[in-house]
Amino acid sequence: MNRFSRKRCYAERDGDVLSFLDGHLMPAARVLFIGTVGIDASSLYFGTSLSKSANTDFRFVVEKRRDSSKVLNDIGTRHRLYLETQISQASLEFVDVNIVADDGATIGGRAAARAASHWYRTEYTDVVIDATGMSRGICFPLVRQAIEYSAGSGANIHLLMAANDHRAIELQSEANDRAEWMHGFQGKMGLDVSADTLKLWVPQLAERSLPQMDTMFQQLSGNSPIAEVCPIVPFPSARPRRGDDLLYEFEALFLGDWESSHLNIIYAHESDPMDVFQSIVRMDAARKEVFRAANLSATTVLSPNGWRMGSLGMLLAAIDLDLPVLYVETIGYTTQSAPPPGLNVERPDHLWHVWLAGVPYDDSTKHP
Repeated sequence: MNRFSRKRCYAERDGDVLSFLDGHLMPAARVLFIGTVGIDASSLYFGTSLSKSANTDFRFVVEKRRDSSKVLNDIGTRHRLYLETQISQASLEFVDVNIVADDGATIGGRAAARAASHWYRTEYTDVVIDATGMSRGICFPLVRQAIEYSAGSGANIHLLMAANDHRAIELQSEANDRAEWMHGFQGKMGLDVSADTLKLWVPQLAERSLPQMDTMFQQLSGNSPIAEVCPIVPFPSARPRRGDDLLYEFEALFLGDWESSHLNIIYAHESDPMDVFQSIVRMDAARKEVFRAANLSATTVLSPNGWRMGSLGMLLAAIDLDLPVLYVETIGYTTQSAPPPGLNVERPDHLWHVWLAGVPYDDSTKHP
């Protein structure tokens, strides 16, 4: 196995990420950079930081949703034009990806992976996935696909993420009316063999997402009850009371349908995906040990939602522990915020790099 694991995962943050960009990626032999044209200017940061690299092919996914406001579409156009001025046209490509089909089915992850399969026909020493502006439905499948590419090619796979403590543009999202398994992350869920398996549900709590949470809960508990609900709450946070406010917002579900206990809450650092990753690992191991003692089988189901750094930690846990991922896709965004007066691509508050696969793990068989 030439990828990360819960016992060995090389990650760095902030200034160390910039040193990695300059010291490893800029001089690398052949690099594929996969990003997206996001709404927040932070989604442009890593792409422009590497724009002077002569050996990098840049591929940007443009996520297409049915219902988005003119303000947001205009911002997206402005960001695309900015990238076109910063990166050589010879190495730059944009790919439109529809997130939801006309019948409401989520198709974005499968479509993005199909587009990326053409890019992998070229041999690369390094593949970089910039998750900063990506939706989870796009990011998760692309990361899994990249790790599979590394297994056959030996390429280094890198995951980058930038985030600010506060958003420049406040978004209101319109969620799909159905919950679906993430493309490539269904596992055995939905098959007959999972009918008697106890389910441990780990949802990521986020503001104004009660309907999505209820949709996922109802689907997950439709055929058999959920044994435990263990929500992840961001703490510490840039806003100290955020965790308390979320627990208050979800109190009715928490004490009602979920029948959960405050002892089940998982507290994980808002801006540290590795904390989320390891917290899920510990919880999964502890719960499964309890059920194993009673000769019962259990599956942990993850549901990323809201804060992106936390979702990154969920992604790592889902891959390493081979856990199914249930989520509700966003079909549209609107905003009441005015568009920013100008475009300033400044260093975000938080930078992360996770080395997912490749050279550091070549001897991983010695470290089970």
